[in-house]
Amino acid sequence: MSIEGIFPALLTAFDGKGAIDEAGLRRLVGYQVEAGANGFFVCGSAGEGVYMTPAERRRVIEIVASEVSGQVPIMAHVGAMSTDEAVGLARDAREAGAAAIASMPPLVFRQPWPAIIEHLRAIAEAAELPTYYYHIPIITNVDVTADEVAEMVDRIPGLAGLKYSSPDLFLLWGVLERPRRRIEAFYGCDQQIYQGLLTGACGGIGSTYNYQIENVVQLYRAFKRGDQAEALRWQDKINKVVEVVFKYGGTRGVEKAMMFLRGYDVGPPRRPGAPFPAERLPEMRRDMERAGIL
Repeated sequence: MSIEGIFPALLTAFDGKGAIDEAGLRRLVGYQVEAGANGFFVCGSAGEGVYMTPAERRRVIEIVASEVSGQVPIMAHVGAMSTDEAVGLARDAREAGAAAIASMPPLVFRQPWPAIIEHLRAIAEAAELPTYYYHIPIITNVDVTADEVAEMVDRIPGLAGLKYSSPDLFLLWGVLERPRRRIEAFYGCDQQIYQGLLTGACGGIGSTYNYQIENVVQLYRAFKRGDQAEALRWQDKINKVVEVVFKYGGTRGVEKAMMFLRGYDVGPPRRPGAPFPAERLPEMRRDMERAGIL
């Protein structure tokens, strides 16, 4: 199954008590597939994976895999504080139906680059699936160079590429150009998906895809058929939505409120995340209407 294209960084639906809302999650996944999603990125930062137990993370993958029924692939994020926990999550992801996995560097305590490589190597070997390094320095405080990525590619045969969430397009070019074998990159900055594709990304992974999947799919299709002017027009529409997200703070509570206003109740964020204030929903609705997604 091809692993490329538009992958929503799937929000995880929770009920009022904080438990996984299977029906809500299935409904969201069904909507995204029908709208043209090429796959899903689950249990990442948008999916609040680090706030779930290993059993819950496995269950989310099982639910999504069951709902898509092989129509599109699932990439599961297995990042954790320790290598042993991430290795266990990687095995769980394979058994639960993931087609690929991704991982941030070890969480919380920054490790030297050789240790990060060994962490990813252990994960890839345990998963026995295409593995992606999740580059998101705004969260991890781990910067990389093109040479360091090339070293990682040499050391990890199972490394298929990166989930690249940085606005540095020059570095994106470098990490795709420098390795001695071809790798892929999914671009993770929704406000410049078009530019990421131009730089060589094979697709995009983003949280705003949840509530503006139609815009992102249309951009990708226009780009693939070579209609650059049309792709840019869709990027403009996407950015108007991203402006709304940033206006309200860009938290998971904000994104779940936007999903609610689109007709998909995915519940509150997991604590310590805070829900969006109910009294501000009318204002948000007006902004979403102006942005063209209501």
